[in-house]
Amino acid sequence: GKTYAVINNFPGAQNALGVLNDARDSVEVLGHYNEPADLRLTESAVNRLPDGTWLAICRAESGDRNYVFTTSRDGRTWTQGEPRPFVTKGSNSKPTFDTFNGVYYLGWQEATRITDGHGVGRNIFNVEVSRDGVGWERKYRFESVNSFQYPTFRLHDGTIWFTVTQGTGGSTDRIMFGKLETSKP
Repeated sequence: GKTYAVINNFPGAQNALGVLNDARDSVEVLGHYNEPADLRLTESAVNRLPDGTWLAICRAESGDRNYVFTTSRDGRTWTQGEPRPFVTKGSNSKPTFDTFNGVYYLGWQEATRITDGHGVGRNIFNVEVSRDGVGWERKYRFESVNSFQYPTFRLHDGTIWFTVTQGTGGSTDRIMFGKLETSKP
């Protein structure tokens, strides 16, 4: 019954979970999750798991740039971010974390390059799925000689659709649209 918002201050490497008031004209910050600070965490994606725990996947601007995960029971106090074994070789790009019909879809950019270790960056995007937010398995792996970055997924009429930017040299020359799958409740 509440509307939550993920807040990010990219230059300051600050992340927070907030809740909108009933009029939806202001946001109350519930809690910040920025640790470890030396990784400069930004552009997170957050979802609430079946047991009520909040889970955030955060982009890391420093270190090995792999994603880290942080959890909170109440949205106010968060654990220190740590990597998870099902997300390796991540790149500093915004992740996605959606739920459609009881299935979680967690998307992340892989740092690997598909053209002999060269070519454009952000050309591999993985999507892991889970029913409980604990056990994950790879469902999709998008590979493109052009960049494939910043996708958004939406459910409409039983089908999961997506938009994504794509381009050469890591640029965003065009916006692509596609059908991910038909989702059944």
